[in-house]
Parts: sequence; structure tokens; C-alpha cells
Amino acid sequence: MGAMNSDSEKPRSAEELENLRTQVESVERKLAGEFQVGPRILVAAVAVVAVIGSLALPHTGSVTGIEIVTGDPHIEGSSLVIVSKIFVWLEVLFGVLASGAALLTRRWVLAVIAGAGSGVSIVFGLLSVWSRQTTGLHGEPPTGAGIGLYLGWLAMIVLAVVWIKTIWARTPYQIAAEQERRDASTQWDAFARSNRIGNQPPRPQRPTDQS
Repeated sequence: MGAMNSDSEKPRSAEELENLRTQVESVERKLAGEFQVGPRILVAAVAVVAVIGSLALPHTGSVTGIEIVTGDPHIEGSSLVIVSKIFVWLEVLFGVLASGAALLTRRWVLAVIAGAGSGVSIVFGLLSVWSRQTTGLHGEPPTGAGIGLYLGWLAMIVLAVVWIKTIWARTPYQIAAEQERRDASTQWDAFARSNRIGNQPPRPQRPTDQS
């Protein structure tokens, strides 16, 4: 133990100090680009599975979401309106692809994309349900919203709420991480000056270094 303390008290070289500083900044950048994993992420995973399941269920009549995405000829006589098709595509893009990628990578930017897309999809989901309950432009009777449409709409609402909360929770987390990096940098600068380690030009400050 005494040998370890003796080694730790030896002045570090400027190169070692710079390497340590670089490592801390690299960790901070990594943390800045990721969101925290918590119970709500499990809720998001369940919602993504629900979106996938909703695509296999009828959205209106006997037409499923998968048939809408693939352009199955079966949908030609179903009097689908454009908002229903847009909603299904929003489910695929933001409920499955963007949300799934965000869950796998924990990248904050993907969470933002998934949250924004899920929020927009809620509006189109509402319009889709409404359009299925009203008479068509040419007097066609309403076919009614299927269980797949309701399930997909509910799942997208859940995803929007989860991603918004995840994005919001990042702010205090990042403030703490940035403050910790600034404190460590200040301590190492003081250590270098007290041990007269080199005279290196000052490093340019990052925007987060401004108090």
C-alpha cells in the first residue's frame, strides 16, 4: 500500500495528464449522446412489440397494416383514406424502426427522432379512427376502425410519452456529467501548475465550459 501511495504522489508528465483529460472528455461525449436506461425503457420495448403486433391485425374491415404497407391488391376496394395510410407508415418508421434503433443503441438523437415522429403519428391515428367512423365521400358506409388501428394508436401514444420523458430527463443528467468533467479538469490543471509540468498553451474552451 505504501508503494502504491508513493507512486501516486509522483508528478505526472504533461503527456499523461493530457491523456487523462482526453479520456474524461471522451467519456463525457459518449454520455452526452446516450440516454439513461430505466423502467420506462421497458415500457417502450413493450410498446414497440405492440406496434408490430398491430400491423398484423385488421385496421379497417379485413385490411391489416401489413397489407397497407406492402400495397396488397386486397386494399383497393377498402376505401382507405390517405390519413390511414400515412398513420401506418408512421407506425413503421417511428414506432418500429426509429424506436427500435433507439432502444438498441441508446442514442439520444434517435430518441428525439422517435419521440417527434410518435407525436405526429398520434394526430394521424386520431384522424384515421375518425375517418373509419364517418361516411365516405361518395356515400360509402363507414367500415369502422379495427382492433389493429386502436392498438397501434394506443402504442404510439405510449411511445410518444416515454420518449418525451426520456428526452426531458437527459437535461439534469447531462448538467451533472458536464460539471463533473469541469471539476476534474480544474483539479488536473492545478496539479500540473503545482508540479510545474510543462508550459502548454491553454486549451480552447467548449461551450459547456461557460458557467
